[in-house]
Amino acid sequence: MAELRSLAKVAQAGIHDPAATPFYVPWTDDSDRPGFVDEFVDHHEAALRNWHVDNWELQLVAFAGGRPVGVQTTRGKRFAETRTVDTGSWLGLAWQGRGLGTELRAAVLSLAFDGLGALKATSGAIAGNPQSLRVSRKLGYRETGSKTVAPRGEPLQELLLELRRDEFVSPVPVEIAGLDGLHSRFGSDRLA
Repeated sequence: MAELRSLAKVAQAGIHDPAATPFYVPWTDDSDRPGFVDEFVDHHEAALRNWHVDNWELQLVAFAGGRPVGVQTTRGKRFAETRTVDTGSWLGLAWQGRGLGTELRAAVLSLAFDGLGALKATSGAIAGNPQSLRVSRKLGYRETGSKTVAPRGEPLQELLLELRRDEFVSPVPVEIAGLDGLHSRFGSDRLA
């Protein structure tokens, strides 16, 4: 829990320009409100409490220099049937622009494709978030369409992105450890 509290403080220090929001849910708008840290911790713990083989969300905390600096998330809904994951991430401002976002996404894609047997990964990038789009394009995602979202009540375009397993080549070496015995938690033990 101490690491999650430290991570909440990274979020409070800033993730993006406050004038824009790169997230479908503008959760950073309340980062200066009392109770934010406790709610942040509960959000992460709830992902584990609410885990279900047919609807899971793995929130991996990213560390740099021994400190938590961001989160790389992957989600699976009916993964055994769809063999599709969705990805999303954030990094504190102080750690952006160093290639860490690319490394984080490459690691979770390697987990999804090589560790769990996913065939496809999806993501999205809200207009005004070129950093996210740059990471996705660098890793081979392609645009498949767009939709309108309104995180703060004003319509914005979100680009929809997709990456197929056979199109992915990790730009960094990734080692997956500790996955043995966990496939039933992801539904990857039921793959045909």
